[in-house]
Amino acid sequence: MRLATRLATGAEIKLIYAGESASEGDWSEALRATELGDVCILRTHADAISELDNVLSNCSMGTRLYIAGPESFIGAAMQVAQKYDMNSDEVQAEHCGSAARRVYCVHCCTSQENVTTNVVLCPGCKAQLLVRDHYSRRLAAYMGVKADAETPEKLPPIRTLWE
Repeated sequence: MRLATRLATGAEIKLIYAGESASEGDWSEALRATELGDVCILRTHADAISELDNVLSNCSMGTRLYIAGPESFIGAAMQVAQKYDMNSDEVQAEHCGSAARRVYCVHCCTSQENVTTNVVLCPGCKAQLLVRDHYSRRLAAYMGVKADAETPEKLPPIRTLWE
């Protein structure tokens, strides 16, 4: 909402909002009440990413993209922006909401959302994964590697790290 109040008037604006993980409440009514132009309220981040893809497919040179949300949403939106050759000068992003991570299993190529611990069970191959601090922009996820690869069945202490 902070960004919406700072946007320049007079510009053609399309605001896409998904309240899927609105940790601080639902902003849909407040956004509808603004005079920003075209406000699109959607239920999920996946719907918002799909709408962003549709909007960017019809945009011209000079388009600017402002992204705000959880890390996995920002990563997915950046992938769409790259699909349309938007460069870093045309895209600004701000992390807000949950700090939970999207984790990609390097063993079976499965991704899972909203991971808040340093060790997590992979839903694909059932391996216990250690969540590394390595972030892949291509995959929009942190890398998960087998936590007990060197010492089978001995896991590091499980801690909650990101919330």
